Amino acid sequence: MDKKEHNIYPKGHFPVHIIVEGKNTMADAQRLLEIFIEQSREKHPSAVVEQPTGDATHAEAFISVPFPDRETIRIEFNIFASDMEDEHGTGLYFYMESAF
Repeated sequence: MDKKEHNIYPKGHFPVHIIVEGKNTMADAQRLLEIFIEQSREKHPSAVVEQPTGDATHAEAFISVPFPDRETIRIEFNIFASDMEDEHGTGLYFYMESAF
């Protein structure tokens, strides 16, 4: 999946590319990504630019968050990743980057 053009994001939002991989684990990567997006939308007026795609071992999505929340979403993602690793064990990979 290629990075999206920044002009498709709402004005004042920061585009984010999120990847979850779940190799050698019973956790479903796509479901974990969907859970994180649901939780983040409860806290931030984020926009899902591209719905999560993938399967149980690899999933990714493009979202955007208000520019002031760009660091907060990264912190929340790191906490979510840590919680999921505690719950499901090792073998999970969580990655977030700017989609610019």
